[in-house]
Amino acid sequence: MGKVVDLDSASERLAKAKHLDPAIIWTNQSGTQSIGPIDQRWEIGSITKVFTALLLAKLHTSNRLDMATPVAQYLPKSLVLPANFHQITFEHLATHRSGLPRLPAGMKLFGKDAMVDPYAIFSQERVYQAIQETKLKRTPGTKGPRYSNYGFGLLGFVLGLSQEQTYEQLLQSEVLTPLGLTSATFTDEGLRVGHARNKEVSPWHMGDFKAMGGLRMTASDLDKFLVLSQDPNHELSAAFAETFKIRYQAKRSAIGLGWMFLKDNKIVGHNGGTRGARTEAFINLETNSRVVVCGDGNGGTFPVAIDLLS
Repeated sequence: MGKVVDLDSASERLAKAKHLDPAIIWTNQSGTQSIGPIDQRWEIGSITKVFTALLLAKLHTSNRLDMATPVAQYLPKSLVLPANFHQITFEHLATHRSGLPRLPAGMKLFGKDAMVDPYAIFSQERVYQAIQETKLKRTPGTKGPRYSNYGFGLLGFVLGLSQEQTYEQLLQSEVLTPLGLTSATFTDEGLRVGHARNKEVSPWHMGDFKAMGGLRMTASDLDKFLVLSQDPNHELSAAFAETFKIRYQAKRSAIGLGWMFLKDNKIVGHNGGTRGARTEAFINLETNSRVVVCGDGNGGTFPVAIDLLS
């Protein structure tokens, strides 16, 4: 397959990868172009993590929470915490340096129906059970990031506890409403039907771990989010600036709060995947170009997005 240089070649590449009617919004020096259902809600999967990180930054910059605080401070004292868990801070969770495994204890990982809705079981009671059954992979704050869905799910859950609200209520009032992202929701209303291997599949629901991947929104609103992340005059600009600070630098990549930096830190963004959807949202910091790609639960969306920014 040839290199993606325009929306026609992008669409052709995604069609070959079995994506049915994908949505793309691409902005460069020539302006903004789009194809597909950009105003339909999609599962954005792990891009939710960037919103969760922004929520943390908002609470931090408004002096309602210190991200260096251990999260155990807000958990029930009755929980029997695993070794070293008490060292985990909010910042550790938001940078994948908590030492937590990728997935929480208690998930069904194998079998015919393992991928149908694997996170939906995590009620508050099940979250507390998972915490007590956890075995950390390393000491918090040591070594490089180790990607953890569990860590970000826990981050949003505890942020809610810290402000005596649910994560969904807190994200809505502190992030989604100020940004004017009217399509952003955790419900299935108006959600595009996802596909895997050309078959319709149901969306994922995350229980009380929604902060790791439960948000749905239109490609248009996701593009708006990228625009506002670079706006120095927006009321959330201080919080955004906090999320873009590099917290760990590897050889050619780095991590902020939620954001992933690629290509010698020239490109920043995140992607997300559920069983039926794949989503990409990236910015080229050198050229100020940006891209949002929403497709089915197949591969191929990431290289298309990066090609458009190169």
